[in-house]
Amino acid sequence: MTAMGRHVEAELGAYALGALELQEAARVDAHVRQCRRCRLSLDQHQAVAEGLLHSPRPLPPPKSVRAELRQRLLARGTGYAGSSRPGLRTIPLPTVTGLLVTAVVALSLVALQMQTSLRRVEDQVRAAQEAQEERARVDGVSLALLTYPARQVAMVSGDRAYGTFLFEPRLPMAVLNAWGLPEVGSAQVFQLWLIRPDGERVSAGLFVRDADAPFTRVLLDMSEPAKSFVGLGVTVEPLDGSPAPTGPRVLAADF
Repeated sequence: MTAMGRHVEAELGAYALGALELQEAARVDAHVRQCRRCRLSLDQHQAVAEGLLHSPRPLPPPKSVRAELRQRLLARGTGYAGSSRPGLRTIPLPTVTGLLVTAVVALSLVALQMQTSLRRVEDQVRAAQEAQEERARVDGVSLALLTYPARQVAMVSGDRAYGTFLFEPRLPMAVLNAWGLPEVGSAQVFQLWLIRPDGERVSAGLFVRDADAPFTRVLLDMSEPAKSFVGLGVTVEPLDGSPAPTGPRVLAADF
């Protein structure tokens, strides 16, 4: 990885041939200006592309060779060059052109499918890397909170789920660790609520269950210090969240 993000070596061939869309080409161009590795690879691709443009044209065979070939074809009775004998069946030029166009379209579709599949894989890898980086960031905050002498840990519980809420009363951040969260539909998420002394619920963000870890860890970036609240709750809400709790509560705690 570089300061410009992931490498673009998989797209350099299409870039050298001018086959990328303007937005993609601009992104690749911006990257290779900053990345020496991809710039060197691009030089190789461009050398190949220029070689294709200057490849030698085929030369016609000498007349003596053509004459000898014609005599051999006539001797075998192929009907070559106007012979009255049954000969080779010729394919009309429009048919040949149509076949070539069909072949080019088919190859283009295959190339497009390969490019789409490659981008899908790249998106999956990028999403996995971002999730791993987010876990590392939350782990770092958890470790930092544990070093504060005034830190507190509240026990969080529900019908089946349970966990801990790690916070420092003077800081506007905290970490929720939850085990046993239920599975919800693809159009639902968990919404975390902080409770003020007067009972008002303030949304503290949305999160999903971490299926790749034994428990789910959530970092809360609060607008106020933790001491402004006396408890929390977690409910199941629609994908975009709700202005107030509407779904079933799966976790709760007082602190």
